[in-house]
Amino acid sequence: MISVVRALGFVQVDSISSVERAHHLTMHARLDGYAPAALAFHAERSRTLFEHWTHDASLVRADWLPWWTRRFEATHRRFLASDWMRRRLGRNWRRTTRELVGMLEDRGPMSLREVHDRLDARHPRSSGWWDWSPHKAALEFLWRTGSVAIHSRRGFEKVYDVAARVHGPLPAQPRPSAHREWACMEALSRLGAATPQEIAGFMGAVSTAEARAWCDAAAKDGRIDAVRLERLGRAPRAGFARRDWEAAADRARPDPTPRLLSPFDPLIRDRGRALELFGLDYRFEAFVPAARRRYGYYTMPVLVGDRFVGRLDLASDRPSGTLRVDRAWTEPGTPGRDASRFAKAAADRLAGQLGLRLQWKPRSVGLADGGHVR
Repeated sequence: MISVVRALGFVQVDSISSVERAHHLTMHARLDGYAPAALAFHAERSRTLFEHWTHDASLVRADWLPWWTRRFEATHRRFLASDWMRRRLGRNWRRTTRELVGMLEDRGPMSLREVHDRLDARHPRSSGWWDWSPHKAALEFLWRTGSVAIHSRRGFEKVYDVAARVHGPLPAQPRPSAHREWACMEALSRLGAATPQEIAGFMGAVSTAEARAWCDAAAKDGRIDAVRLERLGRAPRAGFARRDWEAAADRARPDPTPRLLSPFDPLIRDRGRALELFGLDYRFEAFVPAARRRYGYYTMPVLVGDRFVGRLDLASDRPSGTLRVDRAWTEPGTPGRDASRFAKAAADRLAGQLGLRLQWKPRSVGLADGGHVR
């Protein structure tokens, strides 16, 4: 399992569990028989993974931790310049952060709830997702800037500890040029061929301008190739590719097993790239008002080999032990009968992975472009 995360670089973490949490769905899509406890073991026991921010909250391979020291410093500057964060930290934020670090040093790993329980009742608490108490804001500040680390999770609740006890002493900060080289080369090695914007967006470690400057210099030095990117619905444009891109493409053997991908799967989380490479016009609608949703709260695309054939609106009904498919759609260019067969096979595979029975009774079936199957 750990080899899969290392190959990906990181796995995005998300709290929504209507089917299963996204980090587990990413692993389920790639590993038959994956056990969620394995990911927790590597993050919380062996420490071969650590939790922090890439483009979003993620479980990251631990040997990449040295590169995060620059992110810690940059985030520290950004947070202190942010009116939004300063308001939530409050005027006494230095005292609050010292208090929290001291509490963790004395008492060991603690959740925000435990921190609040040990504080005087006069301290304000959070009343909503973004209505952070000063202590919640301070814990987020300390985590994002490297003084505190995620020790573990209870359910999905973060448990914090001082970083030195979780990771050990932080290494020396790498030079900006070395950091830029690492961030861009690691991104391009996984993307294969990309624009500077896509390279920068892969894990949010460098700006687009930095990625563009690196690409120009690396192509001039012969470390990467300057190429023309030909994609669906767009005129060819300039891009860059890893040197072995042709050999890597020849070695690729798409797996024909139908699989469901979470909305945060690394293959599709860049929606524009997914549209240009696969023709997949996909939007995550969990935060869209129900009346305005086109497909559903948690819709998962169906991948077969190197093409997307459909998408399903589904949910885990844990009390009844079923994975319930409510609606199904066929992607343009796929025969409806084939799409239905592949989608059902993908749903059946995921149900087995989750230890559930498949309830395949979609109340509506249609084309993903808004038409209707005849």
